[in-house]
Amino acid sequence: MTNTLIALTLSKKSCIYLSLVVIALLHPLNIFTQDLEVDTINTYLEESEQLELFHRGVDLYNMERYWDALNVFTKLNSIPQSENHFISSSVLMLMRTYLRLGDIERSILLGHEFESSYKESKYLDDVQYTMGEVLFMQGQYTDALLYFLSVMKITDDERLGRLSKEALETIIDLFLTVEEVGNLKEKIDDKFDKVVLSLNLAEKYHSEGKYKLANKELRSVRGLVKDSSLEDEYVKIKYQIKSRPIQKVYIGVVLPLSGPMSGVGEKILNGVRYALHQFRLKSDIDVSAIVLDNRGEVIQSIKQVEYLSKNPEVVAIFGPVSSENAVPMAALANQYRIPMITPTATNSKLSSLGSYVFQANVDFENLGRFLGMYSASVPGIKTVASLSPADEYGKEMTDSFCEAIDELGGRIVSQQWYTGEPEELRFQLKNIRQAGLELVRDQLAEKIRLKLAKLKQLAISDSAWWSDSLYLSVGERDCQLYAKDTVYVLSHRQALIFAGLMDSLEFEIPKKDSIEFMINSINGLFLPSRATDLNMIVPQLEYYNLKTMMFGSGNWNDLSFLKKNQRFLNGLKFVSDYYIDSESIHYKNFKSYYARLIGYEPNRFDLYGYDTMRAVLSVFKAGEVTRKEIRKNLSLMPVYHGICRNISFRGNRPRVNSCAFILSFDNGLIRPVAIVENGNLVPVTK
Repeated sequence: MTNTLIALTLSKKSCIYLSLVVIALLHPLNIFTQDLEVDTINTYLEESEQLELFHRGVDLYNMERYWDALNVFTKLNSIPQSENHFISSSVLMLMRTYLRLGDIERSILLGHEFESSYKESKYLDDVQYTMGEVLFMQGQYTDALLYFLSVMKITDDERLGRLSKEALETIIDLFLTVEEVGNLKEKIDDKFDKVVLSLNLAEKYHSEGKYKLANKELRSVRGLVKDSSLEDEYVKIKYQIKSRPIQKVYIGVVLPLSGPMSGVGEKILNGVRYALHQFRLKSDIDVSAIVLDNRGEVIQSIKQVEYLSKNPEVVAIFGPVSSENAVPMAALANQYRIPMITPTATNSKLSSLGSYVFQANVDFENLGRFLGMYSASVPGIKTVASLSPADEYGKEMTDSFCEAIDELGGRIVSQQWYTGEPEELRFQLKNIRQAGLELVRDQLAEKIRLKLAKLKQLAISDSAWWSDSLYLSVGERDCQLYAKDTVYVLSHRQALIFAGLMDSLEFEIPKKDSIEFMINSINGLFLPSRATDLNMIVPQLEYYNLKTMMFGSGNWNDLSFLKKNQRFLNGLKFVSDYYIDSESIHYKNFKSYYARLIGYEPNRFDLYGYDTMRAVLSVFKAGEVTRKEIRKNLSLMPVYHGICRNISFRGNRPRVNSCAFILSFDNGLIRPVAIVENGNLVPVTK
């Protein structure tokens, strides 16, 4: 099952999370089509045609084109029941798509309709689990708890039962008081439900230091425990309440779990969940996460950071994803003096909002600077041009790159900018060629000057040029060769070629630029291109006949694209905030364990979530888990070496990650040629 996680609390051996997922065998329901204009399918479709339609919807969903996906699944769902081979699948995808679009009300309506019409369905537990999660999102914690109780009681799916148990514990732990749990228990007649609530209530009393009440609550259900799973839980809690409660703290996690950015938010949250799970296996600190869905919206983000900041048990905030949300959140987090660590925001001014703001992603300014430092260190790179998008991203990257080149003795010979899509870069590339042509002329003039000086020295000191029968005079405008009774007047060019100090081809520079003439005088070309620009830029670079070493942004970190253009892009160097050594034993083991717990192999955003949370947890020390101590420890944290990224906040710019990779594409492979740690360039030895 694919999970969109909205809340999690981790126990010693497990990690608790709520997932927005439903696998339901449903009949077509009209609530799906209200307010949505679709073309219903009245003609009969073969099963293979229905399958093709379903796959089209799934592809659209995976591309985050949710409105288009909704239209496809609604069409599929409109096929008459007797002819529809994908009723359950289409309704499943409809529910997930509505949740992605943030239409929670329709999900609830669908759930209620299913419960009343299909009480005997074997998929009832899945639907009820989803109902619990949707109600949780709306803050209806008691109603959500009752759904999770029901799932625990009726399901024969071990995994779904475990998730429901963990979700229930999350609600009781974070969102209900002991009085509310006690009152709910008194209103319930079902013995299974009473036992579950009493066991959790005993734990809650114990965590609050009310040991007598914890023991009393546990004794009250001793004779009611019949279920084998509850017996194990009873024994565990019985021994647990005899010991002193371990230190317990919370991390607020703010991510987009619905809306356009939900795909990224879900992946990051899965990585967070796995990091917390691993941490709890070896730590005595009880760390739980309060996960909130900001839907990628600024107002929602502001409300959530205020809610978390006002809870004294929340010691740090993880998130958000975008810089747009991060800026107002950072200002508030700093005001409340709670550390905020964003895993992906790239705004270069973010950390300046206060000493409690940390940026685990390398911002544009550092990315440009680090690549500039590397470029200047490459032998032979003295002259550099740039071709950049004229937006905030392009300007920050280019400015910091060029500053580093200037500081380290290089020379920027041309800066070219484009707006919108770079479909036509004739003006910019001609300007770069013209700058290169001027360099060629300047380089030729300098070489002629040096060679003429050598020729003059030869004419004075070398007997081959100074004798009774032969004499060469090197003048300011030309040269005179005296041979017996004849005087030959030679141009500087003729004299240098005649003397063998230069080749005639070296003088063949066109007066007017021509594409046929290769420009090789510009040693490096900086291309901080957007990912969507690459397909348009590469063929134009080829056409304009520039022979230079290319340096790019992390958007060039696309192996399939690089391989398609290997002939031209071989040797490309680019800066990236991440590098995955997919062939290492360490990564292969991690990938295997991750897939076993989460259900799929990690991608880049899973690893962003994992590495960033692991770095944060690395500064948690028993007895020192306060907001102030976490801020201090993060500021002094040594380099965290992660699965895909390294993280340090004490480099060239405080509280901004100062670690990166300089990668090279050579012969079909991407490999690091240098790493940056704490803002310092470290070559990679082969």
